Amino acid sequence: MKINDFSIPRRMSKSAFVIFFVKALRSYASLILILFTVRIFDSSDETSVMEYIIMLLSYMAVFIAISLITAFLSFYFKKYYVEDGNLIFIHGVIQHERTSIPLNKIQSLRTKSGLIYRMLDMKGISFDTLASRTEEIELILDDDDWDALLSRVETQENTQEEVQETGATEQETTENSKTIKLEVSNLNLIKGALCQNHLKGMAVLFGVLATLYNQITSVNDKAANYFIDYVETHADSSAFSVTAVLTVIVILYLVILILWMGKVFLQYFNMDIRMGEKQLFFESGLITRNSSRFSFDKVCTLYVKRNIIEDWLGCCTIMVRQALNATDEKKGADVKIYGSSYDGNFLSWWLGKDYTSSPTVISARSGYGLLGYTMRFDILISLAVAIVLCHYGQYIWLFAPIAYMLVSLAKGFLAVRRSHITLKEDYMEISNGKFAEIYNYVKYDNIEVVRMVSTPFTPYYHRVKLVISTNGTSFAIRSLKEYEAKEIYELLLLKSHND
Repeated sequence: MKINDFSIPRRMSKSAFVIFFVKALRSYASLILILFTVRIFDSSDETSVMEYIIMLLSYMAVFIAISLITAFLSFYFKKYYVEDGNLIFIHGVIQHERTSIPLNKIQSLRTKSGLIYRMLDMKGISFDTLASRTEEIELILDDDDWDALLSRVETQENTQEEVQETGATEQETTENSKTIKLEVSNLNLIKGALCQNHLKGMAVLFGVLATLYNQITSVNDKAANYFIDYVETHADSSAFSVTAVLTVIVILYLVILILWMGKVFLQYFNMDIRMGEKQLFFESGLITRNSSRFSFDKVCTLYVKRNIIEDWLGCCTIMVRQALNATDEKKGADVKIYGSSYDGNFLSWWLGKDYTSSPTVISARSGYGLLGYTMRFDILISLAVAIVLCHYGQYIWLFAPIAYMLVSLAKGFLAVRRSHITLKEDYMEISNGKFAEIYNYVKYDNIEVVRMVSTPFTPYYHRVKLVISTNGTSFAIRSLKEYEAKEIYELLLLKSHND
């Protein structure tokens, strides 16, 4: 008989073992493939097809055996139960560890439901608190256990809130219990993804190419050397016209755009957002459905971005930035919403319904020192490229560094125009961005570090840098007037201590 009160230590269901086994297969697959390929290329003797098949089968047997052992160790030595309002994990093979998390202190609760998970009606669940500095432990539960455990967590949270809000009226309690549901349609998702900087897809492309190159070089050095020699041999005989280069750039841009769109669509397909008084819930994903349910208190910054296209289409990009623990630092925990117009909903939820009426205490803007800082690397790159082109007599290509510098100059002026900090009575607003206007909203009680930094030019221009850090974000506002930065510095210290 299944016990759903979690009062005694228990292992995960047997279906969880299958998921551990699939994970082990995936983690060892590339290593086994590389070893098998290296064995084929390094074989000096003539080997028959049958011998290759026997070799492959032996590698597969070892591969499956190692994966089974790994899955068994991961499954058998993990137990969990609930005792005195605490969720307790027992884990470890050689050294048994016991991790205890108070149910009412769970700040973030994430679920993962990939293809294998859904086939077995299972979910992977991770928990953490603000104080957690160790990497999370994933529980793989079936739907019944997940619903029962979630009910225990919510019951504990509600009990805690009732104790803290015993003076609330029935009407206030009813209003606070309302949950707002927001939906981002897939059409808006595509629209929002197209509004982004598509060069972000360059990271995806380079990641694919780097993985491919590493696989080639790790399998056989001769293959890598052959490829490099081929490129060097034909490089001198290839004459690229301006049209050919532009064609390659257009094709590369389209590839990057497709990769970027695919990444966004896979990760944020059918996004569902639910906003309660103290909890925020997200769920999205095409193949793997990931959800994140985290506490109001774990949000450290709300980020709202509008570039020219987003402003024209009436949408924005929102990022909910969270206080980081060990798993967040490793995997990233910020939730992004593309193609939405829900910035007012999120700001009202986090800052309060009257956030727009909060009076301004002080405001300061960056000076033109930020222009030089923004352009510093672009100037060096353009100068180096121009020198190389002049050295080889390729004067027709000088238009490229000149155009690049014009774009950099525009970027620098926009950075100066959009960089400022405003202290409201109830929160702080930090604006930055270059070709997009970005606003970061921070509560005073989330501020952990405030620093005022002088530069070598401070004695001459009386401009300084102000650095403000929370438990998950850090901001540097450069080229502020020294007296304004000092006043903001003192006010931030006073407000953060009072809050």
